[in-house]
Amino acid sequence: MKKMSSLLVIMLFSSQVFAVASFEKRFKIVRNDDGQVISVKEPSLISNFSIKPYIEFIKESLKTEQTLMKQKGDYDAEVEELLAPDFMEKGDKSSENIVYVVNSMRALENLDIDAVFNSPKFKEVIRQYEKKLGSALSYLDPTIIAKPDNSKFFYKKHVTYQVVKWALDFAKKRLSTIPLLNTASYVLVEVEKMVREKRLYHQNMLLHYLESYPEGELGFTKGEADNIFSSIYEAQIPWYAKWESNAASANWATYGSNKFYTGFRTATSKLRSNRFRYSSIDRRLNYAFQEVIESGDEQIVNLVNSEAMFNGKPAVAYIKNKPNKIKRKRMILQLAGLGVSFLPLPNFIKDLASKYMKSYYENQKITEGALFAYFEIANNKEMQLELKKQYMNPFDNSLILE
Repeated sequence: MKKMSSLLVIMLFSSQVFAVASFEKRFKIVRNDDGQVISVKEPSLISNFSIKPYIEFIKESLKTEQTLMKQKGDYDAEVEELLAPDFMEKGDKSSENIVYVVNSMRALENLDIDAVFNSPKFKEVIRQYEKKLGSALSYLDPTIIAKPDNSKFFYKKHVTYQVVKWALDFAKKRLSTIPLLNTASYVLVEVEKMVREKRLYHQNMLLHYLESYPEGELGFTKGEADNIFSSIYEAQIPWYAKWESNAASANWATYGSNKFYTGFRTATSKLRSNRFRYSSIDRRLNYAFQEVIESGDEQIVNLVNSEAMFNGKPAVAYIKNKPNKIKRKRMILQLAGLGVSFLPLPNFIKDLASKYMKSYYENQKITEGALFAYFEIANNKEMQLELKKQYMNPFDNSLILE
């Protein structure tokens, strides 16, 4: 028994040492002359902004999907089968939402992708947008993940949404055909969203480290760690929520930790209320993720984000024996967000359908930064790669550290 206890202590110590090494490899702590932490940076996030990675990503994704539509006679049935278990969770057997997704994908079948992306006017819109968005981003330091000494740091830097608004108006003036305008509008919004997502994803990685290891081991005092928590949650405040920004500033020492532990308790409560779904509830990986077995499938579920709008069950983050399912579903729903713009439907119906589709992946994949950090500390490269694939953010090309 004594030998086993000693072995356990050694294993825990080794794990902690590796975690600290991983933390120091990914993050850089910046201090002022008095030795106080003024920022936490991730040097790997530095890059000269270019829209090119996304353009290549979306073109390749669209062409791949068009090829599948032409090659597979049962393409529609495959999409329905992929989505049905989740979309019909509430017992809606007719499920208009599945029909919207299938029809949205079919609307992309004959889109002349090369003609759209090679159009001089389309290129002009993208070029001007790239220039203005790059200028706005230069106002920020993209490597800063947390700014514990400034309670309004991220709120004051909500500038990119203004660039998107300008670009959408510019596109309407320059582009006269539906394929060009719809595709450009989709690209403009998606690019800005993915740029923002990158920081949020890495902030969830930092949350996992803060939760799992003593702040002293990571190089912080308790007060500094609390302020880092607050900075991470301050970054999530929407640009219009001035009242929330003021609340964060007024309660800076406790704002983030209160948010975090309230979220932890809510996640635990969600697990309890959904325990009937699972034949086994296994390891809790961190504040957001839990290993379970459902319908014979070994899964990792997300306790922070629900499956979707109108479906409160924990979102499935990964299925061990179906490793590509989440990625495939997200790809379909992401592209359907473009396809729905071509359907002959009232705009408010299109907007509702688009929001419903996004509710299956938009927030869920950001929270998965915490899951990525879990596997990073475990040095599980295979799972890091799986999560990177389903993250589907072409701007985050240095996610897996060598």
